[in-house]
Amino acid sequence: MRGRQRSRRAQPAQGKPVHVQIMGEGFLDVFAARDISAGGVSISVPHRFEGCAIDQEVDLVISLPAERPFMARGRIVHRTKTSHEFFGVEFTRLADSHSALIERYVDGRLRETA
Repeated sequence: MRGRQRSRRAQPAQGKPVHVQIMGEGFLDVFAARDISAGGVSISVPHRFEGCAIDQEVDLVISLPAERPFMARGRIVHRTKTSHEFFGVEFTRLADSHSALIERYVDGRLRETA
């Protein structure tokens, strides 16, 4: 488990989304990430998303641009409703190699937007 450390986050580039397939008890869907870090991901939900609850464990397939998709496990840590919904997932199981991929992606995006 990665803990509640504050990781550097980056938003995907326009036209190059980070896709997150999320699988929980009774639901399966693919969403675009609002932002991502080595500690977790914030997921935009364009429609009312029933079935997810705070502290629920979920399986994830994360697709970074120009990389092969990889699996992770996470826990829903918050759900926010504004003009649309989004929720945050904290990674609870993420291979070190995949964490390194995310960190390289975040570093690259932060350089691009600096």
